[in-house]
Amino acid sequence: MRRLLPVLPSAGTPFALQGADQLRFACNGCGDCCRRLRVALTHRDLERLTRALQAPAASLVAWLAPNEVDPNEERASFVLLPGGPRLMVLAQDSGACRLLDHEARCRVYEARPLDCRLYPFVFERDSRQRATRLSTFDPAGCGERREEFESLAELDRADAARWSELEEYQRLIAGWNRFARHRARLRHRAQGESEFLAFIGLPR
Repeated sequence: MRRLLPVLPSAGTPFALQGADQLRFACNGCGDCCRRLRVALTHRDLERLTRALQAPAASLVAWLAPNEVDPNEERASFVLLPGGPRLMVLAQDSGACRLLDHEARCRVYEARPLDCRLYPFVFERDSRQRATRLSTFDPAGCGERREEFESLAELDRADAARWSELEEYQRLIAGWNRFARHRARLRHRAQGESEFLAFIGLPR
């Protein structure tokens, strides 16, 4: 996993970025993304959520099997659990994110996961990790046009933070998975979700 660092175009040409017009995208608040998409979490995402909601980590997460997601996209984020490898995602109720309220608003917007903060923006970077292109991920029908541009600097910082936190989380997973394989070789009891949450520093 490459760590993405925030390197921006020069201050005098903030919109030299290819696809910079996408910065006029504005969410229309329909909540469709909170119903259609599953949000993979890192330990840092979950820390922010548990602190904001004063809720136990286990109540906020679900665990997806490899056949429920694209395993090539999330390979390093699968946690070895008794039922097999699982991906930790934000839990849903009745086909929508558990944090979505009856007015299609996020109940914990300021503490939402970084993937949610970046949606629907996608950065492409060159070999020096400079942002070279901006696109939007599947925004058809869910956005509006704004007069002003979204802050490129803020998006770039959020993107860098997201990749940095993911890299840290995947190092923790790698350590857990090595331990799980060692326990399996010794025929010890496999540890489950609550033990994993404790391992990454979260109350169960």
